[in-house]
This record gives sequence, C-alpha cells and structure tokens, in this order.
Amino acid sequence: MKKAENLLKKLHELSENDCRELICDIQRNYHLPQKARTVGEMIAVARQESGARKLEGHDIMALERFDPEVKHMIIFDVLSGESPIGDKGHRMRLFLTKAGYQKALESQDRSFIRILNHAKVSQGHLQYDRLDGEL
Repeated sequence: MKKAENLLKKLHELSENDCRELICDIQRNYHLPQKARTVGEMIAVARQESGARKLEGHDIMALERFDPEVKHMIIFDVLSGESPIGDKGHRMRLFLTKAGYQKALESQDRSFIRILNHAKVSQGHLQYDRLDGEL
C-alpha cells in the first residue's frame, strides 16, 4: 500500500496533461511478460479477449482507486451533451470522492447521466451495492 501512496504523491506533482499522457503511454505499452496472475490482470485479459467495449474514464485499476479520499466508484451512461463529464452516448467509470459522488447524483437528477452501477471504495477495495458486480 505504501508503494501506491508514494506513486500517487509523485503523480500529483505532474500536470494533468502530463499525467494523462503517462497513463496513456503505460496502457499502450504495458505487456505482461508471463501469464496474468492477479485478478485485475485476468479480468483485463478476459475483457480484451471477449471484445467487450472499453469504458471511458478511469480504468478498473486506475491509481485514483487507491486515493484515500476516494469513496465511490460508478459506472454510468452519459445521456446529454450538457453533462459536465463525458460525451453523450459514452459509458464511463469514475472513482470519486464523497463530493464528486454528490455531483454525480445531481447530474443524474438533471438527466445528464444514468448511474448503472455503484460500489463503495475503501483502500482500493470495491464493495458493490448490487449482486451484478462490474458491467
């Protein structure tokens, strides 16, 4: 856990664009030297092999997931061009603080988004509200 906290500290020092560029570069060039061993790696391999559509927003193992302030993960459809995040028609995943989750609920009340799935986040662990797990 300490390694994740140290990495988060280093990433906070980067500009938002530099951080996005780094994450995109890692996602583009990350290849496992052997078979997937962690649950996250196995899920990623299964998703790639199934041809399932990739969600916009945060990756399931995004660093945001391990931020101590993050308490919620949502998967949602963007219903309106007026949505404060995402483009109409996108399906997105975000890891959010309590304040961010409240804003998401307000966006849903205004019909900008429709939350499909919610999980509570604690130290990077997800506790889903529903039995269906991740979409």
